[in-house]
Amino acid sequence: MTIEKGVPWGSTARMPADVVVVPDEATAAQAVLRGGQCVVLQSGDLMRALGGTATTITPQHGSACRLLPCDVLRITLDDTTQTTAVSSVVVGSWRHPRWWVTSGGFLGALNVAPRAHPNDGLADALTFGDGLDLRQLFAIRRRMKLGDHLPHPQLTMQRAREVQWQHAQPAPVTIDGQSMGRVRSVHVVVQPDAFSLCVPA
Repeated sequence: MTIEKGVPWGSTARMPADVVVVPDEATAAQAVLRGGQCVVLQSGDLMRALGGTATTITPQHGSACRLLPCDVLRITLDDTTQTTAVSSVVVGSWRHPRWWVTSGGFLGALNVAPRAHPNDGLADALTFGDGLDLRQLFAIRRRMKLGDHLPHPQLTMQRAREVQWQHAQPAPVTIDGQSMGRVRSVHVVVQPDAFSLCVPA
């Protein structure tokens, strides 16, 4: 069940024996694809969304933790290639951004989607207008650090269980920090409660 307003997120538990420790979000997505249900994430945008930082601490089986249910993003590239993300999809480059999708709201130090939550069952998709120049981009990114870049006439935010980007010209796509080449279309569907993020107490 996705998070509900006024209801605490997750539960207090003991670290499961089958917990998977992963260094980054791309590895976490692969673990979920292989059937991993409980993941300890050592770095990434999801940890930033939770207010945490990178860690190399190895959790001990049976130690106190919180189990936080999280969604994943099921992705189809160019109607053929299917993959999974636990955090983000970035279409375009930093100089020419096109479309950013996030589950937890953050891309690096940027608070792209202040209303996002890793377990709300929604993807937050930010579309960039074609008329942005470099000066405007720098101004937007400065404001993104505080999450106050919206509303903006060149930015459109969509929050939905299913989002899609399509363009006649291919653009580079990066999924959970991993380059996936150039594509003309990206289709994202949210799968709620796909795994639990284990956070040591």
